[in-house]
Amino acid sequence: MLKKKIGMIVLVLITVFALVLPVARAAETDTETDTNTSENQVTSTEEESNFKQCDVYLTGNDITIDYIIDGNLFVFADTVTINSQIGGDAFIFANTVTVGEQGYVFSNLFTIANTVNIQGVVYDLYTLSNTVNITGYVYRDIKVSTDTLNIYGTVGRNAFVNCNNMNFTQDGTNETEETTTLSSQGMINGNLEYSSKSEITIPDGTVTGEVKYNQIKTTNTKAIQTYLISLGTIIATAILIWLICLWLAPKFVKKSNLIDKKSILPEIGLGIITPIILVLVSFVLILLSITSSFGLLLLATSFILVGLSTSIFIIAINNLVCNKLKIQKTIGNFGMLIVTAAVLWLIGLIPVVGSIVGIIAVLIGLGILVFYLIKKEKPNKDEKAKETK
Repeated sequence: MLKKKIGMIVLVLITVFALVLPVARAAETDTETDTNTSENQVTSTEEESNFKQCDVYLTGNDITIDYIIDGNLFVFADTVTINSQIGGDAFIFANTVTVGEQGYVFSNLFTIANTVNIQGVVYDLYTLSNTVNITGYVYRDIKVSTDTLNIYGTVGRNAFVNCNNMNFTQDGTNETEETTTLSSQGMINGNLEYSSKSEITIPDGTVTGEVKYNQIKTTNTKAIQTYLISLGTIIATAILIWLICLWLAPKFVKKSNLIDKKSILPEIGLGIITPIILVLVSFVLILLSITSSFGLLLLATSFILVGLSTSIFIIAINNLVCNKLKIQKTIGNFGMLIVTAAVLWLIGLIPVVGSIVGIIAVLIGLGILVFYLIKKEKPNKDEKAKETK
């Protein structure tokens, strides 16, 4: 049981190369129609095949989405092309991600890729990539960490960028008898805040709001590698804690959920009070020479609990998502755990919001863990029958 072995848990960071592991394949149902099927039935079948009123999960090599999805999209692939409407959020891990001219993501696009091409419309863009090309329209904000950002289209609101190169002007040629050079200039209809090794020249008229530059002082550290290590760490830790919990306390993994109305308030309260009490008691014990060793041990334990808390929060969120999506198989839970950890990591990149979400994750995760450790579970009928025997 986790209650008896919590002090023996050792966190070991492992390198995850399983970002392209299959989460689940969307079930494609091929409808065979009889020769006597009426035209109305055929039309209805065609409409259903072009419209998915649910969340869609896809894995593969080259994936093209040319049907409407009234839900969220989750993809692990090499090349992903969106040529239709996505009603919810899109979570994509791929080498190349393209939102075509007919593509429209009505909510957020979260993606980790080598190249991202936005030719259609995206509501909000969050990406970690090598190259980002925006020739279409981002309705609101972009949060981008990349080597090269090319804005040849429009960003409707603000841009938060970490990059080495940023371009706003795209040159082209007009095929006439006398070749004329044409150019298109991108626009940011809000503020631009960017971080780079050196200041980038921003053409006049491309940013309607304020431009803020933050110099990256650590020139020896590659931004992409740093972000990938950070992403790998949070995913690896969540997987390791999930596996340990499955081994030591499988009931805890199944029961940890954020929608339990009876326990959510006590969990939040414990998450706030526990670290304060542990730190205060630890310092008191350290000041007393007789109990200083125990005080140091208690302080180390408090750090371990805080270190576990974010992973426990990810597991709880993952259970909530899996329950909503009715994912019951272990491999499905494992794949969704990777996605959940990656999404929380992406949210953590957002200025101010990321810090707030991080603190909330620690408090709630710690509260869930402590609540489980101190809670006395009532034995079920089978256990009572065994005790009476």
